[in-house]
Amino acid sequence: MDRKVVTLPNIPGAGNELEDYIAALFQASGHFVEKQIVESDPADVLELDIFTTDYSSDELLHRLIEVKGGNWGYNDLFKVIGWMRYLELKRGAFFVTKWGDRETAPRRMAPLGLDVVCFDDFSSAPQHFESNGFGSFIEPDLIGLWRHSYSVERKLVKTIIAHAKAGAEGAVEAKKYYRLVNGGTFFARAPEESLAMLYEAYRDHPKLTLGYALELDGGAFDPHTPSTESVSYRAALREGRYPELQACMYFEHRARLTILKASVDYALANPDGPPPLIHDDGKWIFRGLTYHTLPASLHEGIDWLREQPNFRRYATFWQQFLWGWGGFYLKDRQNEEFAWMSKYSGIPIEEIPTALEAFDRFFPGQGDWFVTPGWTDLHVVKMVPIVFQGIGAHHRRVQYGLEGNLRTLNASAPYTHKDLANRINCTVDFLLS
Repeated sequence: MDRKVVTLPNIPGAGNELEDYIAALFQASGHFVEKQIVESDPADVLELDIFTTDYSSDELLHRLIEVKGGNWGYNDLFKVIGWMRYLELKRGAFFVTKWGDRETAPRRMAPLGLDVVCFDDFSSAPQHFESNGFGSFIEPDLIGLWRHSYSVERKLVKTIIAHAKAGAEGAVEAKKYYRLVNGGTFFARAPEESLAMLYEAYRDHPKLTLGYALELDGGAFDPHTPSTESVSYRAALREGRYPELQACMYFEHRARLTILKASVDYALANPDGPPPLIHDDGKWIFRGLTYHTLPASLHEGIDWLREQPNFRRYATFWQQFLWGWGGFYLKDRQNEEFAWMSKYSGIPIEEIPTALEAFDRFFPGQGDWFVTPGWTDLHVVKMVPIVFQGIGAHHRRVQYGLEGNLRTLNASAPYTHKDLANRINCTVDFLLS
C-alpha cells in the first residue's frame, strides 16, 4: 500500500493558504503569531488576518499584517493604517502577490509605518522576507511545518463549527470558548483584563473536553462533571479519535497559552510587581485593581516568571512547543532536543527545563503536566491533541532525517517508533479526511 502524504502547494492560493504561508514565515522566524482575530459589535466587524509579537529585543515589536491574494488598492492600505491607529501600533505590513501598477506604494506608505511587500515569486519569498527586515530563519524547513500545523488548526475549528450547527451543546459551548480565547481577549485594554476574562471562561468550562465527551457517550453535556470516566474521552486521548474532542483539547491549551502570554506581558509591564492598591496618602489606586482579583496561583506564576532571565520568550517558546514540537520531547534524546529548542527559541539550553515548568507553575493541582504514556521515549504534555502530536512526530522525522524509516532513530524504548508513526498517520488521516 502506498504511503499517504499531505502535500503543500509551492504557490499558495489566495485566502487561507496565503494567510497561512505569511503567518508561517513569521512563526518560523521566531515571532508569537495570532491569526484570524475578530471583534464584532451590532454595527460592525473588525477582522485581523495576522498579528505578531517579537519578544527578542528589550522593546516589544507588535505588527499588524494584512494579506491580499487578489486585487487591492490604496483604500485597502489606508484601512490597515486606520486599524493600526485604533490599536495604537507603530508597525504594520501588507502582503500582496501582484503590484497592479502600484509599485510606488512601499515608498508612499513607509512614513506611515506600513510595509508593502509583493511576493510575485514564491521561490524567493523567504529571502525577500528576510531582506525586508522581518526576521531570519534558523531552519527554513519550519515554514512548511507551520503550514501543516495551521492546516490542523483550521480543520479542528471547522469541525467544531459544523457540530455546533448540527446542534451539539458541547460544540456550541466550545465554539464560544474558542472565539473568546482567539479574539475576545485580544482587544482587552490591559493584560490583567485579558486574564480576568480567561479565568471567568474557565470557571464556566473547567472540563470542556470531558463534558463534551459525556454528551458523545449518550449523556448530557456537563463541563463541571466530577466523573473522569468516558469511553470517547479515552479514545480521543489515546487513539486520536473524535476530532471534535481533539478540537476541545486544542481550545483548552490555547486558553492556557493565552494566559501565559498575558502573564508575560503583565510581568514586562510591571517588572517590580503589581501596583499597590492604596497610595501613601491612604487613597485607593484603581489602576491594576483587576490583577488583585485573580487567583493566587496566577500571582505565584507571575512572581516565578520575573525570576527567570529569559521569561519574555516563554510564550513564544510554548507556542512553538505545543503546535510545532507536538507538546512532547524524546527523553532519550533530551540534550539534543533541548539544544534545538534553544536554537529556535533563543532561550539558553540550560534554561529550557525551567521554561518547560511553566504549566506546572501556572496551572497546579493537575499533578505533573508531563507524562510518559507507556514504554516510550515520548514525554508529553497532558491533553495535547494527537493530531498536533503528529505534527511534532513529523518534525522529528525531518529533524533526524528519518524520511525512509522511523526505526533508524534507534530509540531506547520499545514503542517509540510505533508511537511516532501512529501519530503521523493519525494527523495525515485527519487532514485528508
